[in-house]
Amino acid sequence: MNFNSRWRLAAIGVTLVTFTAAFGEPRTWSDKSGKFSITAELVAVQQGNVVLRADDGRQLTVPVKQLSREDREFVDALSSPKSSRRSAPKGNEITEIAQQFFNELRSEKRDVAGESLTAKAQELVKDGKSPLATLPAPEEGDRAIRLGRPRLDRKVAEIPAQVKSAGQVHKIKLHLRQEDDQWRIFAMSAMYPEGEKSINFEAEVAAEGDGDPLDALVGKPFAFAGLTLDGKPLNLSRYQGKVVLVDFWATWCGPCRAEMPNVFANYKKYFNQGFDVVAVSVDEDLEALAEFVNKERPPWAVVADRFLGNPQPMGAKYRINAIPAFILVGRDGNVAAVNCRGKKLGEQLDLIFAGNRQGQGDQGQKVGNVQPAPATSARQ
Repeated sequence: MNFNSRWRLAAIGVTLVTFTAAFGEPRTWSDKSGKFSITAELVAVQQGNVVLRADDGRQLTVPVKQLSREDREFVDALSSPKSSRRSAPKGNEITEIAQQFFNELRSEKRDVAGESLTAKAQELVKDGKSPLATLPAPEEGDRAIRLGRPRLDRKVAEIPAQVKSAGQVHKIKLHLRQEDDQWRIFAMSAMYPEGEKSINFEAEVAAEGDGDPLDALVGKPFAFAGLTLDGKPLNLSRYQGKVVLVDFWATWCGPCRAEMPNVFANYKKYFNQGFDVVAVSVDEDLEALAEFVNKERPPWAVVADRFLGNPQPMGAKYRINAIPAFILVGRDGNVAAVNCRGKKLGEQLDLIFAGNRQGQGDQGQKVGNVQPAPATSARQ
């Protein structure tokens, strides 16, 4: 990336509500000499400057008079009275929502941030049961919030961000869904002490002082049930006497996708010894879920937890508001372990199946074609 010394390119924080025109997709911008260029998205035009967003998420400011003739004409056309904010591309709309959301996390009540959520998530805010209240507040200053480029896939989208809070920089992704022709936030992915996970704003958070609701399940009977994608009840008879991993996940959840190769490896290793998996999807978009299942063909059962005919979703029953969430059920039907992600899953299974090493699950058993998948997709 080349920069002319006459160009004043500096990282800045921009309040996106100052948009004066509708802007297009990423394009190549050049200076008057034609010797220097940059590929970036136009964010705003203000005080004789254009604000650009580069591929790496940095926001840059460039004087309009230093642009090439073609670029100046492009900016002039967008700034004309005929241009309307209604024609703004979806990416800019999502960026504006994200900027406002993080800005409003600095307020004590966070009312405006709550208005950015889906209708279901807003109901939890009203009832005081939303994860929104537990999010850390960004530090003051423009540089505390830096947004990347939105990624759209049909009715869902995600936008990466780096947010500085209490002296630490947190890498975050906001997940949005179209609702009533508007983009609204329904979840957020971030790194936590136990690993990266997605917080579902449409799921009730545990009461203060209760701790993780899953911890209370250990050693107790666990009754899993649900409806498959075709609306049929899960066949529980196939799991009698087996060790079962109940995996709460979603197609849009990057951390869930990143965990799949690990689940698959353990499934191959222990299937013939009596291990199985039930994947409980909390997806709102059942078409997206069906598309994923048809493409990846996971060898285990997939439960559509938000199927319209499901009388009691397991996610709501067990107050699952962070995914992936693992519940490992022993042969006796009692919960043996929870939150056993990564190498912890293999360690737990090693303990359970110790002394029974014959038939590791990779002989004579076709287990589907699930492959490692990128963790950054909005909905893959």
